[in-house]
Amino acid sequence: MIEFSLEDLQFAARYPFSNTAKRIVQRSNLAIDDIDITIKDIAKGALKAALANEAYPVCEHRDKETLARYILAYPVARVLVSFLENPKYYFYFARAIYRAALASLQRAHNGVEEAKKLANDFGISFGFNGYFELDLMEFLRTPSKDELLKLVNQKVHSGTVFLSPNRFSRFLAERAQQSVLSTLPVSTQGLPSELRELAFETLEESLEKTKAEISTTANLSALPPCIEKIYSELLAGNNIPHMARFALATFLNAINVPEEKIIEAFSHAPNYNEKITRYQVSRIVHGRAGKRYRPLSCAKMRSYALCNANCNVKNPMQYYRKQLATSSRGG
Repeated sequence: MIEFSLEDLQFAARYPFSNTAKRIVQRSNLAIDDIDITIKDIAKGALKAALANEAYPVCEHRDKETLARYILAYPVARVLVSFLENPKYYFYFARAIYRAALASLQRAHNGVEEAKKLANDFGISFGFNGYFELDLMEFLRTPSKDELLKLVNQKVHSGTVFLSPNRFSRFLAERAQQSVLSTLPVSTQGLPSELRELAFETLEESLEKTKAEISTTANLSALPPCIEKIYSELLAGNNIPHMARFALATFLNAINVPEEKIIEAFSHAPNYNEKITRYQVSRIVHGRAGKRYRPLSCAKMRSYALCNANCNVKNPMQYYRKQLATSSRGG
């Protein structure tokens, strides 16, 4: 890595998806068998951050070897998330990149120059005269749900879109997210099973952490089989049916899981929409027009094909309370 300047290595570590980073990785000629434990640990940390809806970890060291390890960990992290074989996790990974890229652009000492450098790395043609000037078609290549990036909210004149430095940074972060997402999954054929094991170990640790956080207000070891199955499938990123979601939300609310934790659990759904989820969970938690939503009875659970055991109770809450009573007696 001596042939690359410290500035290039720091840029690549901030933006591991960049073409600069790709050149560094290609020049390293890193073989899969040469990946050391430090690089694997960084890659695992990156996947863990993505699964927790956090930003991809960025390294700002001045040590070239440390920076190089972070850069080389990125393709390994892409392999790990690909082993999970779930589009939801691919999105989490890309979203983690979005958060990291935007944060790096926003905290840069000279944000305008940093944005110019990343745009040039992407090969984006632009002008700058206080505002970043983009060709309309170039702007439309990166559709976004961000209100600040909706075309209707932009200044457009003669086929040119004018973006403030802040909006241009958000545009670049969106471009990074979509660029990363479009390349996932990568092929894992012929790769060591050790990496697959590391990927699922990371996933399991992430799911256990989520359960542990909710367990501070509820005893998840006492969940009835039907709710446990729905909850586990949701955390695994599976698309569960509407009534299963309703059954889970009403049950978690009944056992005093905080509203934010219920929303967090549903963030694992492959079609998660935070605005819609918050609205629906809020209705369940706070009621509507004096109506309180109670957990489904066992009869209702059976009618929706959600019952998966014979628990000899009439309501999943009965099972939960019995389990709590048994555990409190030490039985």
